[in-house]
Amino acid sequence: MTRITEDLVRKRAEHNDGILATLEEVSLHQLNIEKIELLGHMCKHLRILYFQSNLIARLENLHKLKELEYLNMAVNNLTKIQNLQRCESLQKLDLTVNFLDKAGLLSVQSLQHNDHLADLYLLGNPCAEWHGYRPFIVGTLPQLRKLDGQQIPPSEGIAARQMLPGLLQQLRQELLAEGIDPDKAAQVEDDSVTSDDIAETGYRDESGEMRRPWCPATRILEHRESQAQEAEAESRRKAQQQSYCNPDDIKTQLREDFPAIQEGEDIRQKNEGKWEFTLQDSANGAAVELDVEIGRYMDTSLVKADVQPLFVQLLIKGRLLQLRLPCEVRPDSSKAERSAATGHLLLTMPKEDLSGAASNPAYTRPSASLPAHDRPSALPTKIQPISRMSKAGSGNTRVAQKTSQKAATMCVDVDDDNEDFLPEL
Repeated sequence: MTRITEDLVRKRAEHNDGILATLEEVSLHQLNIEKIELLGHMCKHLRILYFQSNLIARLENLHKLKELEYLNMAVNNLTKIQNLQRCESLQKLDLTVNFLDKAGLLSVQSLQHNDHLADLYLLGNPCAEWHGYRPFIVGTLPQLRKLDGQQIPPSEGIAARQMLPGLLQQLRQELLAEGIDPDKAAQVEDDSVTSDDIAETGYRDESGEMRRPWCPATRILEHRESQAQEAEAESRRKAQQQSYCNPDDIKTQLREDFPAIQEGEDIRQKNEGKWEFTLQDSANGAAVELDVEIGRYMDTSLVKADVQPLFVQLLIKGRLLQLRLPCEVRPDSSKAERSAATGHLLLTMPKEDLSGAASNPAYTRPSASLPAHDRPSALPTKIQPISRMSKAGSGNTRVAQKTSQKAATMCVDVDDDNEDFLPEL
């Protein structure tokens, strides 16, 4: 069900720059509205109001629209004409294709107070099939000039007023014969379907298909079922999208620190950020070099390094790069350098035993996996050194050193106050 809200009316008042106080015309058609509300408080100067093709079951909350001249309520769920007595300026009323039956004809008398009403449309209502429909309306509302688009000449008005007492008596008798109280039907009160809890109007046949009569309650029930199906389909669609890429799941994968590795635990290769890297011996064979392509514009403060004798860990923007080294290295002698031109990070880790066995090729990744211009040998000559200090130091870098066991943990920040330093991130 769509509710009439201030935002909705402002969107429909674009022709008036969204100003409601001076709004004279608004169209609220085909919005599945079930209840008229708020308009009498927000738009007191309305002259033309379109409500066609909605689910409105009762005319209400329109008594403050003193300047209303044209009201279109075609294709709704109205069963009575009521609550329009104070719309003093009403000139045209369109109630085409509603549910006004013979009993609803008695509520037409409520329009006798609308002295300026000249044009009325009731085509498509069950009451229009009654044999005395036109003379009854014309005789009841002498101010009318048109009924269902046809002119009412003075002679027809005089004849209709002469026929009215007989037609009224005949209508009451027919209603009594059908078990309908004419006095109750003539009361312009709320006896239509306006509750949120609507009883089921239909039944299921032998095949299990729902069969409903065509009535106001059926229209509302079918609309609400359609809304529920659309909401369920939208919920399934969003759940399916989140299953492919759930931002909450991605957020939980970001790490704040290195994972703890217990003594004797197998070192598993991890590359959560899918970084391009090379891991191989240096040119002189005295060290193991790890070159990681982390991007020129990434802030160095987002990079942490932890070198252990048998493995190395990098934490880049919360994503872990964990690699097992091809041989044992000396963490305290390791160093990190960042290219000011390309942003590549180069970790140089001296080997513990130069006279020992050669590096295990199973844990290396030669530089051929990177384009030739990005290989470590082609790194620019201007490399920003990352020196290790025991204190948060001076200059352009700062390193936090991990002194426990035989390891060095590096967390680097860049000082933007140095104008001579070329920002590599």
